[in-house]
Amino acid sequence: MLNKKFITNVIIAISFILSVLLSLFFISAYDTYQLDGSTHIMLKEETGAHWLKAAIILEQIKNGTPIFIAGEELFTKPLPQRLVAIYSHLTDFNIIEDWKNNKFAIGGKFLFLFAQSFLYYISVYFFYKQIINFISPKICFFIVCFLCIEPTIFQYHSSFWTESFYFSIQLLLFGTLLIRDQKNSKFIIIGLLLGLLFLQRSAGMFYIIIILIYLLIEEKNNKLKKITLVFLPYLIICLILGFHNLKRAGVFYFVPTEAKYGVYKYFAKEILIKSNNLSITEINKSEVKSSLIWIKNNLPQLNYKNYENISSPYEIGLAIIDEKDRIKFYKYLNQRAYEIIFDNLFLTLKKVFSGFIHFSVINSFFVYYDYEFYKNYSSTTIGDFSFSEKHKQLIPIRIIYTLFIYIVCLIGLTQIFRKQTKITLLILLSIMYYYIILGWYGKTRLYTPCLIYLSVFFGYGMNFILNKFKIYKGTF
Repeated sequence: MLNKKFITNVIIAISFILSVLLSLFFISAYDTYQLDGSTHIMLKEETGAHWLKAAIILEQIKNGTPIFIAGEELFTKPLPQRLVAIYSHLTDFNIIEDWKNNKFAIGGKFLFLFAQSFLYYISVYFFYKQIINFISPKICFFIVCFLCIEPTIFQYHSSFWTESFYFSIQLLLFGTLLIRDQKNSKFIIIGLLLGLLFLQRSAGMFYIIIILIYLLIEEKNNKLKKITLVFLPYLIICLILGFHNLKRAGVFYFVPTEAKYGVYKYFAKEILIKSNNLSITEINKSEVKSSLIWIKNNLPQLNYKNYENISSPYEIGLAIIDEKDRIKFYKYLNQRAYEIIFDNLFLTLKKVFSGFIHFSVINSFFVYYDYEFYKNYSSTTIGDFSFSEKHKQLIPIRIIYTLFIYIVCLIGLTQIFRKQTKITLLILLSIMYYYIILGWYGKTRLYTPCLIYLSVFFGYGMNFILNKFKIYKGTF
């Protein structure tokens, strides 16, 4: 009979090796340019923006800008670009080959993916060492297998998207919460990890609420002290980020600007289109007029006539040069978004429900086809894999796989609920949190953090199913 803990450790080690091999394959196949000869296949859109911002930070420091002030507008999560900057500094890798065209250099990226995978699987090991104190080794084996080889999670360790580091922080946070030691350092570390969670992805900003609720339920003694020890490091991280922006741009803020205009740009405007039965061009024209009136009344230092020929409110924001004025305008867009939402509650609820459905469908093919589809894409071609025939062909497979995962997790939920009520509550609250924060958007990539929590339900479910049919009884 094989030792369960030994097999679990072997699974972690082998999965890490496989992740490294996949990274080598992706680097060899896709560390190159698209048809236009300048757009990088692996570094484009959001990922490209992070690497470009990292290069700008390094150039600023090189030209004498103090480290604390280096950087530009906090338009999205601030940690990824700084991780890339640190990597570039440590490895002497020049991110940009051609500054005139913002063209990324080829080569030099593998060690970044290696470090990303290494951190993740170390995090899995740490989480395993903590959760095994609460759950049987058999169930922990299936939890670890899910975390190590579930393809939706696995794919991101070999990409430059922000998910992998986010998963690692999630596991480190979850594992630290399960540490039985009640030393002050445990709660300080929880607060620091919550801060890193927020810095890595804006969606983590309010996750501290879930943790504080859990601590109120879980902790029996010195609740106020422990909550304070968690909250203070998180607050300090937010304040540091805010003062960084104050010193750099003269305006204190720590919430990325994308969070201010995101609901308007990606959600509310579509509600307007449906409620008024107008085209996007007509809605933009109307919204631009309203935006210009707001600028005239609230930003008199700007000449609103300079923005009359801009096609959308979001682009007006991009055209505003002063960051302080731009932040104020984005706040207006945020207020405008909620006006639209509350004026069209039925359409809003309908769209939210539709978003939740799409959000919930697991996508294990995203990274590969993000590379494979766009390798034949050029800057002069408008293309989106989600509108391709291949995407449509994969939908039935994704739905079947999603249903399989959910059925196993539902069985697992029925098994764990009475045995580990508090852990179950933490998991359910965490999943609900991501639905509330991101579900309305309906983007399947944003769902992936939920899989980290579902791994526990999956472990219980697989253990129950295999025991029921006596498939692996006595195997190890």
